Amino acid sequence: MDRDQAAMAQTLLARGFAASEILCLHGRLDRPLVLAFLQTAGRHAAGWNAGSVFLHVSGHGFFAGDTPEEARPGLLFEENADADDDGHLFWDEFFAALVLPVGVSLTLLPDL
Repeated sequence: MDRDQAAMAQTLLARGFAASEILCLHGRLDRPLVLAFLQTAGRHAAGWNAGSVFLHVSGHGFFAGDTPEEARPGLLFEENADADDDGHLFWDEFFAALVLPVGVSLTLLPDL
């Protein structure tokens, strides 16, 4: 996953993005770290009237729930049986933490 992130950053730099426009989070992650990162990214874009945020997520996915109606997908940071601990983050919580201004679009590339 570290190599995926490095390749993505290099590709964006080669396309003309400045290093200051690329925010990266890697290493041993958990729910509080990812939520804080998403909130920081949202604050970074808070003054924008227009633009785009490109978000590349490389990791593992999971879901909780026993039926399609109950299914709740998320990101898995640590394998264990309790989906309510800091080793997991549901996608709805992910998007709730990333608050972008009206007029700013989000492109998500999940590599799970």
